[in-house]
Amino acid sequence: MSASHTSRTDAGATLAADVAIVGGGVAGSSLAAVLAEAGLGVVVIEREARFKDRVRGEALHPWGAAEAARLGLVSALRKVGARPLPVWQRYEDRAPREPYRWADDVPGGHVEWGVSHPALQEALLRLAATRGARVLRPARTVGFRRAAAPELTVVTNDGDKLIVRARLVVGADGSRSAARRWIGAVTCRDPVHHAIGGCLFAGVALDADSTHQATFPGGMVIVFPRGGRIARTYVVTSPEQAAVLHGAEGPAAFVDACAATLPDGAFAAATAAGPAAVFPAADVWADRLAGDDVVLIGDAAGANDASQGHGLSLVFRDVRELRDLLLEGSDWRWAIAEFAARRAAYYAVLRAHAQWAGILTTEQGPEADARRERVARAREADPTAGGFAAIHAFGPDGLVADEAARQHFFGEDREGETVR
Repeated sequence: MSASHTSRTDAGATLAADVAIVGGGVAGSSLAAVLAEAGLGVVVIEREARFKDRVRGEALHPWGAAEAARLGLVSALRKVGARPLPVWQRYEDRAPREPYRWADDVPGGHVEWGVSHPALQEALLRLAATRGARVLRPARTVGFRRAAAPELTVVTNDGDKLIVRARLVVGADGSRSAARRWIGAVTCRDPVHHAIGGCLFAGVALDADSTHQATFPGGMVIVFPRGGRIARTYVVTSPEQAAVLHGAEGPAAFVDACAATLPDGAFAAATAAGPAAVFPAADVWADRLAGDDVVLIGDAAGANDASQGHGLSLVFRDVRELRDLLLEGSDWRWAIAEFAARRAAYYAVLRAHAQWAGILTTEQGPEADARRERVARAREADPTAGGFAAIHAFGPDGLVADEAARQHFFGEDREGETVR
């Protein structure tokens, strides 16, 4: 283990480190922070000079909060004003149902959090630098080759060229990852079944200590308060219904959807405080995650259907798994291969559950109604749905997304029905 160091040759500057991380978002900066804390030499290459407010996942589920705690990163959440949301409040016909309190079931006191994604990115990247990671920003990785060790060619915005040599390269560069090509990975995409739109609003008159969820025919609305009557709002529905959430009229369509499903007055004074955007709610992943001295994490490894909100939780799980394996011993090729196997297993559970939940939430018509009625009866007998109904609280551990689990989730094993 060593700190990163710089040398200079006729060809220019060369940085040597134990780990080079391509991408300084939540995944890359979290990993850099915990590896630097452990004494490893870390270099982070981040292309953006400033993280902008985009519509991204800004919910951290209780299982993800538990992972953040195991990494020692809860203080970073608090420093950026992330808000614990101990209550999940559902509505039916615009009226509140009995609130659900995470603490009733989740050990350790972990709850849902609402967080500003760009603020968290900035905080974690600063934390990594404070702990000794070398941060190159803004800078682009323009080349990769395997020599005695992996080498990255990096160009800064000033035009300076550097060679970064590392024992291990980590691709944390998002769902359009360039690092996938370095290990010969193919990008896989699920067919688009439903869509998710998001927008930040001010003037939201809802309890600031609760997450708010309401359903409507063909979809649902979820509101994550930030405090000060500011909240991130998401709408999950079919791609056709989501079309109105695009463009200049998008924020007004969000307000209409919320006003129609949430209590009277909740969005009466709401105004857009950020961009509105709509995305396909489908998984995008790499068919392999590791090769020789390169490994993928976060969205570069696989981005889960955003309608289920597992993105940040999945990132913290990836970081914790990879950190523990790298620090466990000296055989890092074994460590990244083991990480790839574990990641593929827990990601498969999240992917399958998102597909099942999307069918249940967004499909319409007589068959869809019959399916929901059957599921409601099945939940009376098994409220956990074999563990999948609690996946937001406990995560994917202990779950296997096989055909038997799918049938149990939809209640087909109880009544012998085969409606899908």
